[in-house]
Amino acid sequence: MRRIAANVLLAAMAVLAAAVPAGCAGNGPASEADPVPLTAVLGIDLVAVERIEIRYGDGRGLTVTDPETVQAIAERLKAVTVRESEAKGVGYLYFMDLFQGDRTRRVGDRHTQLDGRTYETADDDAGRALNALILSLGRERMPDLLPGVSADGPG
Repeated sequence: MRRIAANVLLAAMAVLAAAVPAGCAGNGPASEADPVPLTAVLGIDLVAVERIEIRYGDGRGLTVTDPETVQAIAERLKAVTVRESEAKGVGYLYFMDLFQGDRTRRVGDRHTQLDGRTYETADDDAGRALNALILSLGRERMPDLLPGVSADGPG
């Protein structure tokens, strides 16, 4: 019995010894990758976006078709940076579908899935400015939208 326990312990130590260097190799976890502009991964021209459908975390939605408002959102999106991530976020403040011709791209406030990859929005001024705009647009039409939530998060 001791021999089996010793073999199991040795096997576990060998697995750990092999895993530690593998985890330290490269640039670390994907969430620590260098940020890139969202426009670099979107695959559409934000200037040509025709409409935007926003779905808020409470389930309510808003469709934006006014060209000035669409471009105001597009301008904020151009400043957003993301990094590839393995995180599978739970919950969201909002997500929006960007429509350009027959192409649609979904962008979330924290996570965006594109072409089988997940991108995490960098926590910076550009992301907060976009969140503030999207909340403001929603609250213009739905004053009770997400009470207690600010562009910086709950509270």
